[in-house]
Amino acid sequence: MRSLVTTTLLLGLFSFNLEAQEPFEPLYAGTLLQFYGENIPPGHISVEPYVYVLRQYGTYNSHWNVVHAPKITSEQWFVFLETGITKWIDFNLIVPSESTQAYGHNSILFSDLEAYLGFQLAKDKKGSWLPDIRLLVGESFPTGKYQNLNPKKQGADISGSGAYETTLILVLDKTYYWLKTHPIALNLNLYYTWLTKVKVHGFNAYGGNADTEGVVKPGNQFEMNLAAEFSLTRNWVVGMDLHYIHFDHSLFHGRPGTGLIPGLPSSEQWSLAPCIEYNFSERFNVSTGAWFSVLGRNAPAFAGGIATIYWYF
Repeated sequence: MRSLVTTTLLLGLFSFNLEAQEPFEPLYAGTLLQFYGENIPPGHISVEPYVYVLRQYGTYNSHWNVVHAPKITSEQWFVFLETGITKWIDFNLIVPSESTQAYGHNSILFSDLEAYLGFQLAKDKKGSWLPDIRLLVGESFPTGKYQNLNPKKQGADISGSGAYETTLILVLDKTYYWLKTHPIALNLNLYYTWLTKVKVHGFNAYGGNADTEGVVKPGNQFEMNLAAEFSLTRNWVVGMDLHYIHFDHSLFHGRPGTGLIPGLPSSEQWSLAPCIEYNFSERFNVSTGAWFSVLGRNAPAFAGGIATIYWYF
């Protein structure tokens, strides 16, 4: 029996190696955190639901050290819809919601709605230096909760910033054939986000207490995501995201309330998201993996997992 199992495993590995020795055009689902380098053509639509299960186990203080705290568990659901408008322009909509369990309380909330226009500036040409170049211009709408918070939940019922957020995202994406039987896709996203002023009252996402009344100017933010996908076979792919985010400090004008000054210091965070994906075809694939922080300053320390399915019609 053991020899039969061994023979079966060896035959499986041999067939895997035979498949890997044949050059192919790779299939990629995209890593868990990246934006794609190509627009959706007109007349088509893609639907991509995401599930995030994350646990915040502490915070990074101003000296980059983790301060452990009671755990906050959140489940976040995103539906990413994308459709083509013209050959060079498409439209993206992100519909989010989340559930948070912390301090003996549970909150189920809608988050900030996001919409983007994608502009295809260039397309990857095999054998040349030219990558996919895409520019996304987006707006986030303050549909999430950011004030009238329950102080007993200590911020666990926050699901939005309260601001209109305008974002520019530059996407560079290219597939390399350094190993003919194992292509590699590299993807770089560079974000910059401007946030409008927010009127705050009482307990809110930026601090304060029941007596707080004023206006907060949230800090602008910069993000970078560097992703790589490595083809094991045409269908099986492993990937990794290296994600960085920086927030400028927020400013407050008004009545801060007794003994408290609302506002947030500048912060930054580094995280990693390894994943594995299976591509049934160009039109359908699944991906799953982990996401965890590795370094930060005035930012959450967290770990968890992500799963997503991609349909293209």
